[in-house]
Amino acid sequence: MRYLIHIMIVSLLVMSCQIEDENAPKPDEAFIKFYGELTSYEASDIEVIYDATGEVAEGLIVFGTKVTEAGDKDYFVLQTDLEGNLVDSTSYGFINQTDRDFTGDGNPDDFRGDETAGQIELIPGGGYITIGTSSISENALDISDFRILTLAFLDADLNLVSDTLLTLVSQVDNTELDLEGNDVILLSDGSILLVGAKEFDRGGGISDFDNYFFKFSFTDGVIFEQTQGVAGEDENDVIVRAFEKSSGNIVMLGYSNTPSQLGENGGVNGTNAYFLEIDPNGTPVNFAAYGLDDPADGRIYNEQVNDAIKTSFGYSLVGTSNTSNDEQFGFIMNLSNNGVFLSANSHDSSTYNTENNTLQTLGNGVVQASDNSLILLGQYLNFSTNNLLRGGEGMYVKFDQAAKPVAGGENFFGLSDGNDEVVDAVVLPDGKIVAVANVDFGGGVKLISIVKLNDDGSLN
Repeated sequence: MRYLIHIMIVSLLVMSCQIEDENAPKPDEAFIKFYGELTSYEASDIEVIYDATGEVAEGLIVFGTKVTEAGDKDYFVLQTDLEGNLVDSTSYGFINQTDRDFTGDGNPDDFRGDETAGQIELIPGGGYITIGTSSISENALDISDFRILTLAFLDADLNLVSDTLLTLVSQVDNTELDLEGNDVILLSDGSILLVGAKEFDRGGGISDFDNYFFKFSFTDGVIFEQTQGVAGEDENDVIVRAFEKSSGNIVMLGYSNTPSQLGENGGVNGTNAYFLEIDPNGTPVNFAAYGLDDPADGRIYNEQVNDAIKTSFGYSLVGTSNTSNDEQFGFIMNLSNNGVFLSANSHDSSTYNTENNTLQTLGNGVVQASDNSLILLGQYLNFSTNNLLRGGEGMYVKFDQAAKPVAGGENFFGLSDGNDEVVDAVVLPDGKIVAVANVDFGGGVKLISIVKLNDDGSLN
């Protein structure tokens, strides 16, 4: 789309309500709380807020989106204390201003986009950086789902710092293409790294996405802007999360059409989990791809990574495998610090698949518990066990470091109706796990829920 020449941001401050479960245990033990108004909210990320020393936990911060009165989606940030009591919230959305008058009122027209939340990063000393993607559709301009990477800075009181807003567009030969923002991290040298995916027009009506990574600082400007990936129709390569090593190198994790190094199905193994390491100058130094395909049944598993964390042994990636039989299964995969494959497993529920009832699942997030086990967070697409039939249910499954399910470590959360999911979690200094979920109340109302669990995944 050629007319997007300037981006500005509008802040829409909100006050959110908080609903508590009267039957929940005491807040210092475990709780379930809901946040929002009578509209639709979706959480994407949760982080722990620490004091200036970086050692004492003071609260929680949640990043996601909300549907406005106009029907579009804005970014939404929610702050609570450690007991889940609401401290503050805000929302903001990007307005895309054109240089042409399409409505005939004598003024340039602007168009509001829908925001898709990525991650929120805490700034030492106070404040936050958020990254995501703004999507614009406008029939009059023949624009459909045009995506822009959007970055915002907030102070410790959740006020937007208006002179440090960034928007990035993928532009080649005056043709603006999609650019998606998934993660942002602060590096040890004081610079900022953004990662995601950048669209390329390969000609002949063929386009695809490559891995995108962009490093800059406010003192030195752009340090590097790089892409890396496989060229071809639907050969999409996407970076989801990034981590800095002590050496200064950067590990980026996502998914790619690069063939799996495990060699499943003779190399014809679809989309795979991807490890990419670059040096501080943005030069790739190591990469690897791995899949979960099962040669015994002939199905191709296309892995889409949705989250990853740094662990005590390397990295854990989670996401969803979309099989060639139109099935979906959440998965967990463990890699070493250098990207060597350690273990992996897809999940169809070892606890609830009674009477040979295989449950399809989605993998959204992952956290490492205080006992070093791994928690896969996500959703049962259509939950059923024995005579219990429900809609989409939030999923919590415990695995050991060999990616094997831990006996008794599986639970589901949500309302009896609706489409509920757990999306992310953090571990508090006392070992308790705090998860964030999206809970569907019906009638177009979806609220964010913060759930404080014991380390075994229970509310008891």
